[in-house]
Amino acid sequence: MKQIGHILFLLGILLAFGAGIGFQHPWLPVGLALFGVFVGLVNVVDVDANKFLITGIALEVSASAFKQFAFIGAAMSDVMIFVGGALLVVALRVLFGTALSTLWRTQE
Repeated sequence: MKQIGHILFLLGILLAFGAGIGFQHPWLPVGLALFGVFVGLVNVVDVDANKFLITGIALEVSASAFKQFAFIGAAMSDVMIFVGGALLVVALRVLFGTALSTLWRTQE
């Protein structure tokens, strides 16, 4: 299952980059965000969550630096949408996991 998640993530990055370069559709950002959410649900286990969040945030920040260039900026914008969906799921999973573990510890 872990390999499927990695393959889906790489496929999503390639799809988002390719879509930003040549293919534009009004529903493309929605599709990329939903695919990112799906990959976030499938891809990251609890052990990889911190590493994925830090790497994803670094990718988001570095991709935003390319927004000023027309050609690469569109591609990186679509990559940011895809990765943002995955980051949202993983961040919520970590946030709720931390909150629930703290809640159970305080009631003992």
